[in-house]
Amino acid sequence: MSGFVHLNVASAYSGHYGVTRPEAMAEAAAAMGFSALAIVDRDGLYGAVKHIGACLQLGIAPIVGVNLAVFDDDQAELARCTILAHGQNQGHGWSTLCSIISAAHSGRTFGSSKKLIGIKRSQLAAILKDSGGCTVLVGSNSDVGRLALAADKNAASVALEHWKNLFRFAGTLGVEISCHLTEPGTEQSVIHARRMIELADSLSVPTVLTNAVRYLTPDDALTADILDSARHLEPLGVFKPQPNAQAWLKPEQAMQSLAKEITEDQPRAIALLESTSKLAERCRLEPISDCGWGKPKTPEKSTLGIEGNPFEVLWQKAHAGIDRYYPNASGETLRQVQHRLGQELITINKLGFATYFLTVADVAQMIRDMRIRSQARGSGAGSLTNYLLGISGVDPIEHDLLFERFLSVERSSLPDIDIDVESARRHDIYRAIFKRYGSQRVTLLSMQSTYRGRGAMRDSGMALGLDEDQIDELAKNMWRFSARSFRGALQTKPELAKFAQEVETDRQMNLLVDITERLDRLPRHISMHPCGVILGDMSLLNLTPVEPSGMGLPMSQFDKDDMDPMGFLKLDVLGVRMQSTMAYAVREIERVQGKIVDLDAVPRDDAETFKAIRTTNTLGIFQIESPGQRELTGKHQPTEFNDLTIQISLFRPGPMKGNMIAPYLDGRHGFAKADFIHADLEPILRETWGVVIFHEHVIRIFNKMTGCGLAKGDEMRRSLENPRLKPKIEQLFRSESKARGYPPAVIERVWSVIEGFSSFGFCKAHGAAFALPTYQSAWLKTHYPVEFMAGLFTHDPGMYPRRLLISEARRLGVKLLPVDVNKSTDEYRVEGDGVRMAIHELSGISTAEVERILKNQPFNDIGDFYLRAKPARRTLENLALIGALDSLTGEGFTATRGDILARVRQLNAIKNRPLGDSMQPTLDFTLLEQLPSGNPEMTTAEKVGHEMSIMKIDVSEHVLEMYRPMLDEMGVLRADELVGLRSKTEVLVAGVRVATQTPPMRSGKRVVFVTLDDGTGCSDSTFFDEAQSRCSHILFNTRLVLIAGKTRRTGVRGVSIMAENAWDIRELWQQWQQKTQAAG
Repeated sequence: MSGFVHLNVASAYSGHYGVTRPEAMAEAAAAMGFSALAIVDRDGLYGAVKHIGACLQLGIAPIVGVNLAVFDDDQAELARCTILAHGQNQGHGWSTLCSIISAAHSGRTFGSSKKLIGIKRSQLAAILKDSGGCTVLVGSNSDVGRLALAADKNAASVALEHWKNLFRFAGTLGVEISCHLTEPGTEQSVIHARRMIELADSLSVPTVLTNAVRYLTPDDALTADILDSARHLEPLGVFKPQPNAQAWLKPEQAMQSLAKEITEDQPRAIALLESTSKLAERCRLEPISDCGWGKPKTPEKSTLGIEGNPFEVLWQKAHAGIDRYYPNASGETLRQVQHRLGQELITINKLGFATYFLTVADVAQMIRDMRIRSQARGSGAGSLTNYLLGISGVDPIEHDLLFERFLSVERSSLPDIDIDVESARRHDIYRAIFKRYGSQRVTLLSMQSTYRGRGAMRDSGMALGLDEDQIDELAKNMWRFSARSFRGALQTKPELAKFAQEVETDRQMNLLVDITERLDRLPRHISMHPCGVILGDMSLLNLTPVEPSGMGLPMSQFDKDDMDPMGFLKLDVLGVRMQSTMAYAVREIERVQGKIVDLDAVPRDDAETFKAIRTTNTLGIFQIESPGQRELTGKHQPTEFNDLTIQISLFRPGPMKGNMIAPYLDGRHGFAKADFIHADLEPILRETWGVVIFHEHVIRIFNKMTGCGLAKGDEMRRSLENPRLKPKIEQLFRSESKARGYPPAVIERVWSVIEGFSSFGFCKAHGAAFALPTYQSAWLKTHYPVEFMAGLFTHDPGMYPRRLLISEARRLGVKLLPVDVNKSTDEYRVEGDGVRMAIHELSGISTAEVERILKNQPFNDIGDFYLRAKPARRTLENLALIGALDSLTGEGFTATRGDILARVRQLNAIKNRPLGDSMQPTLDFTLLEQLPSGNPEMTTAEKVGHEMSIMKIDVSEHVLEMYRPMLDEMGVLRADELVGLRSKTEVLVAGVRVATQTPPMRSGKRVVFVTLDDGTGCSDSTFFDEAQSRCSHILFNTRLVLIAGKTRRTGVRGVSIMAENAWDIRELWQQWQQKTQAAG
């Protein structure tokens, strides 16, 4: 008898059902001695590629299927069936499975109920009718299974006969026997399983034994219960739970014993196990021939209009770009360009990627033709070919970037070109790509959202039936730590101290922590990847199932980690709001000033731009506006484009944890002599003062000291992250360096740097690509601040709330003009030296209301607006409260905001709004004398209060000003006063908390960075352990904050605060008012 094989195993990628990741399941199966293992996820192949990869690595055969709802012709659910793909048939089984799954998803829209995912039985039978390719297993959760459980033999026989008549092709139908040893007479009991066998035998339908596996070990059953609760959206105890913990990956001996217990007949038990093994043998996949494993797929050359050799076309296009991008280059530069281009093209041709590069170039040109801003990023910016094809705007020769970091014959991964585009137009580009190449060759990439701290805690709390308010309170304090470290966080996070005490005494709270940790990083739901587009050939939909995305276009069920194994080439088209901001600013410059600005042609050495950056007033500037980047800017004082590349690359978790910033700054400013370790490394590390920052540095060091070549150097760099390969790299580096004459001390020091670098470095090509929009946004802010602020307000690209941009606009002298129903549009528009707010800033206003207002502008008076714009009562009153109707009172007539509000309330009191057309007599709404008078004007504090409640921004004045009497009495400093203070000056600062960050630190201890806005600028405060213990409850959930601390100079223009304590301003205000009233 052949060995048993599990044919129904759900992985963690069966959302809210399976518990164990495919890799762990495969590893356990191999350890148990199984020769093969199936993955059968619910509704798709979400974990299939990971399963296949794990099986190949472990030396067992992969089997792939799906667990899918099957409906009758009236869309009533008949069954949840296991459908297994047949293997070793040149991909026929795999493509059939993909077709079945795609068909099951085709009738629904994204976000609709999962109950709608499924396929009609007649449709499924039609797919398998002529050539098979898959086996459909009908199990206990089916019409047949339910009738068998009810002991209705005749009806069960009729039901199974119906299945048999539809699935006539040999090997397309079987009965799945699963038994979880439940109570006699219940589903998946021994009796139930025995009845299913007897029924199948009576109709000569093959039977297979499974354990309907959901988790690896019985201990994981609790996690499955929580996932069931999340799937049902109900607490445990409300819905029918799994009956026991039997759905685990049982060893072969246990399954053999189960077969005997079900059949009570040794020969029949052997036959059951044999038929299971027989189906398993038929379903074993040969990944290369069945799934196209590892074979790159690119669009056919015909889609690009190419008849001849694609490489020749690529060669011609790339060389044509030399004259365009190097029109005034010297002979030496041209020789360098031509030599490097030749080397790159040789590599591209060897790998057979000419069509891919031509396709990406075609997409880039299509984006330009659509008049959409774009910019390549990532390692692809290191390719001269990409630069000459117009894909990238960064010259790799000028910035000394390496092609080998992007692509080489030594690399095991496929090329990945990333293009940043205007976020507002991203979906337009996706649709254009689909239209250009056809939906047979294009699909969007998906991603699996996984459980993080707050999400895991919320679902765990719901499962335990906790009160929603209690869950919300706990979730607010789960600040940036993983679910699996919940219990550890209770011991170290002061804001969780109260809850930690409850955990010690309350068993339910203790259980909450346990099950929250269990959910950590488990897949939660699928969504559209923010930027990935898969470009393939006509076989694409035979290799990946697709389902609807949020924007309506189909997306693959595979994620980015599945691309290389499946040989799929993806193009990342990432919507970047800064690109939209800059495009909008350029359009406003042309509209208002009549100037046409080509940002890509702007010289990148503008002194005024770098002077503005060095002030550290970088709010709104791409990549360098965070508190940490502003502090680093003050220390760094960049003077040229490459400085921006270095700074962006330094301010990353890795370099920060690797302590790369301090030695770089010391060398740059002359506080320490640059240490290059060896003279041979000075040319490589000169730009960073001896500090290894970039991936390109390591590649060049490997090449220089071992002579391995740049391509091999990149593979060696990549291998540093693999614990299994790292010792081999070390041995190679030491032996080759020694052979080339380097002293042992030098080899030791260089290796220690390289070894530590593996977790910390950054790709210079990526940094240079990011530096370009950084510089361009800084240039716009410097030379066209009004138009740039209009772009920022419209597209909101930064890390801060929009209200902070108002403070920055005030600092720049840019007026923010209030919402006006006669002047505002659906965008922030430049008016003189100010920016007019958009009409949609009003909370609760509908799209239809905005459209009516814009269509009917201008309005004569409030009555005219009421008649023609037809606003809802609440909208009309909100518009009055924020002053959007102020301009409708008429020239020469002085009215207070109170008068306008009274008029609005008169109109809102009318039961039936007049139609306002010439055929119907109406009240005369245009008479100015109808405007009430004598009502009091709102105070500034009242205006700000209404602006904050209706628009969430304070336009009239900063919200902090209402507390100014108290703050002045306390001696609170304004943010713009801090720059003039010496280090260690004791200060009080106050403002709206606009950012709270807890970046990874080298020490491993948590440090909290808080940014406050007070209307004059931002103050940045740092809270270490002792300060956090005093006020952690303030740092994460309080909006208006007062901070006490000491100043710390961080550069010529940089100053931050070493915080000692923090308070809620509103609580202090109440105390101050009570004190003042008592004193009065």
